[in-house]
Amino acid sequence: MNTPSTPHQVGLKDWAALLLLTVLWGSAFAFIKHGVQTLPPGALIFVRLSLAALALTIWAHARGRRLPPLSDRRWLWMAGLGFFGNALPFFLVSWSQQFIDSALAGILVSTMPLATIGLAHIFVPGERMTLRAVLGLVVGFAGVILLLGPSALAGLGGADTLAQLAIIGAAICYAINAIQARLLPETPPSVSAAGMLIMATIFALPLGIWDLMQVENVAGSAWASAAWLALGPTAFASVILMQVARTAGPNFLAIANYLTPIAALLTGLLIGETIGWTVALALAVILSGVWLARGGRRID
Repeated sequence: MNTPSTPHQVGLKDWAALLLLTVLWGSAFAFIKHGVQTLPPGALIFVRLSLAALALTIWAHARGRRLPPLSDRRWLWMAGLGFFGNALPFFLVSWSQQFIDSALAGILVSTMPLATIGLAHIFVPGERMTLRAVLGLVVGFAGVILLLGPSALAGLGGADTLAQLAIIGAAICYAINAIQARLLPETPPSVSAAGMLIMATIFALPLGIWDLMQVENVAGSAWASAAWLALGPTAFASVILMQVARTAGPNFLAIANYLTPIAALLTGLLIGETIGWTVALALAVILSGVWLARGGRRID
């Protein structure tokens, strides 16, 4: 497997890519909420993934990139990326949110950076676990709880335990995906992202087709939501994810999971929702955690 031979110094380009990634991911929540009103989760996921896979394949070919032959072992890696990074966590989150509040789901999925740092310590050369990094991620997690509402924790455990475990399972899937993206043999990000989404589409195909056969009277705005989810938070974001994971590493990429709820709240603000003073405090706590997790390093 091919990994960078020297440690990558995180710079402004990496931070800009990470912030763009969080904006794309954060905007997804409002569009998912609207889309599932008339499109079942399985159908929405399938349409989102298939359109994203088609868009990225066309874009990669337009740039002179070609997908590897089917005999290439990288397809096994891309199958893993598609399963753990898209198909399985998308389903787990969609299914579980039928039973638990979005705020609690957001808190539980934010365990992803903690899972990532542990897995990276074991599997990724150069990604060492330090006390300061763990402390930073714990502080960031506390900020997410404050941001999404400590009262959401009142629903922890109880009758919906299986749904809550499903969200944690999705967080672990995203952590595995970040590790896989780092360890993928040398492949252009546009090609690896297209291959990942092609494989994710195949995994989502059976349930997606079944759900599409059952639906009636899908709103035009739901199709528009699915199109944006495909092009922005899935296709474009997947290319950025593959690039950042390979250069800056999975631990740095995991920080996006703490910043995404902020982007989601700001998106809600743009569509008329109101936010309280606790948001500013939570933002300060999250950013403090990010600074600690990065070892207090200056941004070069």
